[in-house]
Amino acid sequence: MTNLSVADIKAHTQYQLLDELGHKDLAPFCAKFYWHQRSWVTWAHYAFSVVIWVFWIEVGIQQKLAFSAWIKNFGYSVICFVDLVPIHEALHGAVYKVFGASDVRYNISLRQFYAYAIAHHFVADRREFTWVALTPFVVINSLLILAAAFWSPAQFFLLGVLLVHTAGTSGDFAMLNYLWLNRHQEVFTYDDAISHTSYFYARYKGQPKDS
Repeated sequence: MTNLSVADIKAHTQYQLLDELGHKDLAPFCAKFYWHQRSWVTWAHYAFSVVIWVFWIEVGIQQKLAFSAWIKNFGYSVICFVDLVPIHEALHGAVYKVFGASDVRYNISLRQFYAYAIAHHFVADRREFTWVALTPFVVINSLLILAAAFWSPAQFFLLGVLLVHTAGTSGDFAMLNYLWLNRHQEVFTYDDAISHTSYFYARYKGQPKDS
């Protein structure tokens, strides 16, 4: 775990601000680093999504479902995903707490269709933030895949939930992609729940950047 505090980052010139992300701008930030500035991280997410689409369509064809059944099942999948959102965010928060965050908060933006967990004034390094971002994707999707594999009567529905949940993790993968694109630097991040802002800093060895 990092032992850095926000005061440490602000006090030392070797820490340089990379980006300041207002939470009201979360959707365009994620769109930028998911759709426009791509890397193997986003391509892997695209590929996984396509594989799930193919399996979902294949199962629907095998079961000879009527078009109305496809629409109905997909609608139920979306509803189930909405029910999973609190669990998804709780997993983000649980990992923050494992790493030592004491003040984890949750918020939702109906305007941007985003829910998110933030750890107020907890400084996370690249490794910690990667675990925070990945855990809900790994845990929930693994459970859905196992359930679909062993519960054939509900397979079509479960694959639909898996598809929608995977789409819902695009923001997490945008953040992971942001870290990857800045991999040549040692990146730290923290949230400020009062100003509704997340900060990303880089630590430079030797002389600070632009000094």
